This record gives sequence, C-alpha cells and structure tokens, in this order.
Amino acid sequence: MPPAISRVWRHSRRCRSVRATGRGRERGGEGRPMPELPELTPESFEILVVRELRKIGLDVGELRVHRRATLPEPERGYLLELKGVVTRPPWQRRALIACRRQQTALGRAEVESLKDHVKEAGAEVGLLFGTASFEPDALHAARDAALALLRVTDGRTAFDTSGWGTPGHYPAWLPAYCAQAVDGDVFGQLRYQLLESGQGDVIVKQLEPPPDSDR
Repeated sequence: MPPAISRVWRHSRRCRSVRATGRGRERGGEGRPMPELPELTPESFEILVVRELRKIGLDVGELRVHRRATLPEPERGYLLELKGVVTRPPWQRRALIACRRQQTALGRAEVESLKDHVKEAGAEVGLLFGTASFEPDALHAARDAALALLRVTDGRTAFDTSGWGTPGHYPAWLPAYCAQAVDGDVFGQLRYQLLESGQGDVIVKQLEPPPDSDR
C-alpha cells in the first residue's frame, strides 16, 4: 500500500444506510473543539477514492490522472478524472473515476459528461464521486449508462446520522471524509448508504450494463 494511503485515518466498519442531512458539528465530545476539516485537495480526493474502494473489496490498480480541470461558476471547484483498472476477482474492468468537488447538485449533465469521457478514455465503466448532493435524474441517467454514483460527505455528518454514537461526540478514529453509495428507495427517493467492508458486489452490479443494453 502506498505510504500516502497508509497515513489515512482508519475507517469504521460499522456503517449503516443513512440519508444525507446537514453539515457536521464543529465540536467534539465533552465540549472540546473539533479541528477544522482538512481541505479536500485533488491529491486527498484520490487517496479517499482508493481507500473507500479497497475497503469494500475493489482493488484499484494502474491509476493515473486522465483529466484535471477547474470548474467555473457556479460549481466553484474542480474535476479530477482518474483512469485505472478496478478488480474484484474474477470481475475486472478498465475504469474512469470522476472526482467532482463542487457546491451545486449533480444532475444528468454531469452523468452524461462522464459517460462521454468513459468512451473517450477507452474505459469500460465509470464511477462518479461528488461532494454535493445528487438530483434524481442523475440516478436515472447513471442506471441507463451503467455508471456508479457515490457521494463524499464529512465524517462528522456521517457519524451524527448513522447511529454510531451520541451526535456531537466524535471518536478519534473518525475519518475526515466518507463515501456513500447513491441509490433509490421504493418510493423513488434518493438514499445514501455509507460504504462498508464487503460491499463491492453492490458497486459491481451498478457497473454492469442493463439487460437490454447494446454495450
């Protein structure tokens, strides 16, 4: 494991299905002030992606930067695209992983953009990690294109909404950021499920083309 990844905080394996709500509190247990969240730079975003995918049993290899761009207003962020090979034996695919740090919600346009970039890069599947919430039409577009959507949220919000412990009292192991798989419930509402160990098959299933697809 690369040294940079080995330095990332240990992530809890006790993850549950949650809905994304609000921002994390600024104070920890016993009223002690919590340190400010570290900036999610392109480099730290890459580390987070590899950590979260490996945690659920997906190996990421041959990773390299495919595209890096600053997003204009109103997104106010950046797009980092990583090309590599994602494996869960015997399953293996050439993948393009898009990391979007932005403030506006991600919709169909961002999914369609990734779909085009996957073809352009000669990849077989695409994964979209975003720091903002997703719109329902993004999920519909992703299902049609066999792309996986994942939201990046801060660890404090994840802790407060997961039932791990008392909200506002944060343990030392809590990571700065967590990833959540994006899916829909029976009522068509979006839901966010924190990634946990052994959940790789869920993502692999999302990356398989629909039965009526010509892919």
